[in-house]
Amino acid sequence: MAYNLITFITIISSFIGILFFIYSYFVINKIKAIFPSGNVRKKWNLIQILIGIFLSGYITNIIFNLIENTEIVLIITAAVYIFGGIFAFIVINLSHKTYKLIVKD
Repeated sequence: MAYNLITFITIISSFIGILFFIYSYFVINKIKAIFPSGNVRKKWNLIQILIGIFLSGYITNIIFNLIENTEIVLIITAAVYIFGGIFAFIVINLSHKTYKLIVKD
């Protein structure tokens, strides 16, 4: 199997994305420690679940790129776009709520 430059860049990009998601997962644990209970903490838990979904997608993307199954890679890419939009929406709303909660106290 000869991998082209695009496949190589895709795989390296996925690995870099995985590292950022793992780091983010641990940062969320620090944020959750500030809010021991309540709705805000539940939303941060949801963010961690979405990070898990992204990690699964990135890992699956690497695997299917390595075995050159382009149809599955296209489906994974579409799913990442959908979950990325959901993720951005939740993060923005949660950041706003968290900020308001911190400023209130």
